[in-house]
Amino acid sequence: MTRIQRDGVIHVCIALGSVIFLLWVIPAYSPPYPGYGARASLVPNVSVGIMLAMSVLALVRNASAYFSGKAGRPDESEYPEEGRSNGFSQVGGMDLWHLARFIIPCALLIPVIEWVGFIPAGIAFMLVMQYLCGQRGLVAATLVALGAVFVLYIAMRYGFGVPLPGS
Repeated sequence: MTRIQRDGVIHVCIALGSVIFLLWVIPAYSPPYPGYGARASLVPNVSVGIMLAMSVLALVRNASAYFSGKAGRPDESEYPEEGRSNGFSQVGGMDLWHLARFIIPCALLIPVIEWVGFIPAGIAFMLVMQYLCGQRGLVAATLVALGAVFVLYIAMRYGFGVPLPGS
């Protein structure tokens, strides 16, 4: 399987997952609209819609390159699989392990928030994400994590009146 075919399969899976989220998961798990403000499903619908649009655009780009005979990428024999790249690049294609390193902490965030509370889970999440993005300075990472979590906590709790788990 060539890199373009593999990327096509991944983009189809992302598009199908996005459609499932838009048609079933988000409507089924969003609380009812209270009659004021924005609906609870607004942000998830917009973000999943953007993922769907981007995966469809990538499918169109790959399909047009595939059928025109111009792959738009370097010859795959020049870049063996052992030389994996970080994330998505024109040379390395998609690196699923790199994607999983970001998806796994995001998927674990909600259960951990319910278990230990918003503030400790948010700080731990921010520290992990900064580490994965290359921030190795402990003082800077801690200041960013504390600042971001407490600003969000104050805005949500006192600005919007939204009770957060563990508070």
